[in-house]
Amino acid sequence: MTRVLLEVGAILLLILFNGFLAMSEMAVVASMKIRLESRARDGARGARFALRLKEQPERFLSTVQIGITLVGVLTGAFGGATLAERLELWLTDFPALAPYAGGLAIALVVAPVTYLTLVLGELAPKRMAFGAPERMAAFCAPLMTLLMRLSLPAVKLLSGSTALVVRLLGQSPHAEPRVTEEDVRGMAGEAVKAGAIEHGERDMLERIFRLGDRQVEAIMIHRAKIEWIDLDDPYEENVRKVMTSPFSRFPVAREDLSEAVGVIKAKDFLAIYAEDRRVSFTDPRFLHQPIYVPETTRVLALLERFKQEERMHFAMVLDEYGDIRGIVTLNDILEAIVGDIPGADQMSEPGAVRREDGSWLLDGLMPMDEVVSLLGIPPSLMAHMNGQFQTLAGFILHHLGRIPQTGDVLVWHELRFEVVDMDGNRIDKVLAQAQPEKESEE
Repeated sequence: MTRVLLEVGAILLLILFNGFLAMSEMAVVASMKIRLESRARDGARGARFALRLKEQPERFLSTVQIGITLVGVLTGAFGGATLAERLELWLTDFPALAPYAGGLAIALVVAPVTYLTLVLGELAPKRMAFGAPERMAAFCAPLMTLLMRLSLPAVKLLSGSTALVVRLLGQSPHAEPRVTEEDVRGMAGEAVKAGAIEHGERDMLERIFRLGDRQVEAIMIHRAKIEWIDLDDPYEENVRKVMTSPFSRFPVAREDLSEAVGVIKAKDFLAIYAEDRRVSFTDPRFLHQPIYVPETTRVLALLERFKQEERMHFAMVLDEYGDIRGIVTLNDILEAIVGDIPGADQMSEPGAVRREDGSWLLDGLMPMDEVVSLLGIPPSLMAHMNGQFQTLAGFILHHLGRIPQTGDVLVWHELRFEVVDMDGNRIDKVLAQAQPEKESEE
């Protein structure tokens, strides 16, 4: 009887060891390197071992498989060759069961061993590892490192064989999985659901990713909306403009904005104007040269330029002919990341207003990538039009093929865009909504 109990105990220990191996495998594979590094910096010795295991996936996984295979063989040997034989001898004492003693003994041993192996040796340990991968990886790593050293000859053989097979299949055995932009977006979405980050933080991250693909043309203040100082206008009129305007910086030009001679800050001009009522708008004490960039410049590249400037975070956007198309300030880039910031350099009208019926009143100069995100347009629908326009107005002009009039409607992929206001030849306001079913059917 004592021997039977020892054999049962040995099987239970093997099953628990199998569970340890399964938990180690799941924990190390599922753990995030950045979190393990954070634990290691905090002094967690196990996290340092776990990082080494993640850096040697072939050896680690080979060690796990060797251990699981040996456990399976030993469990089968104890269960089949020992317990089943003893149980069979005991069952033969019952005449009714004697003819079926062999099969019945195997079934009575295999069933509980299989059940315990699944629960204690696989499912429960993996569930624990999946729930707290970094903590479990740090717990298991020291012993797994010791096992990996003890089984080094067999591990090297298996690792070399595995690498050879992988090369024959056309892959690099040392290739690491790449973390893509979509992976980060997906993790941010999961973090919002779990309550780890706020919706606003996820939205900001989304805008930062979009910013990397955007050109300055997409965020600039269009030439038609620029308030500037015309040196040919009466001096008093220009002074009044600086005093009453909500803007803090003004391009200075003669006759045409393309003939700009510089940019002034309102506060610098007014400080000197308080002492000298006839100070020239071209006085070098407050007239600064802006940055000139082509409309195809990436926003992040312009941000780097701004970081190198000490005084004037103001850029003039030029087209291919050298004409000024608009301006971009540091505030415009900040708004592209955090959203609209009402303030001195902010237009009074928001770019998008949600109406009670669910439709959107949009500014014609709203960047098209923001429209796509706002209306939930699948990016695949826009892929073939990439680079052909930057704003909602450009999108409508592209599809209509003409200058629209107030009231003109564009129906595109179950969306209805109605031009509700024109500013000369410029599309000022657009009403966007889902296409009514009756019109869609027609």
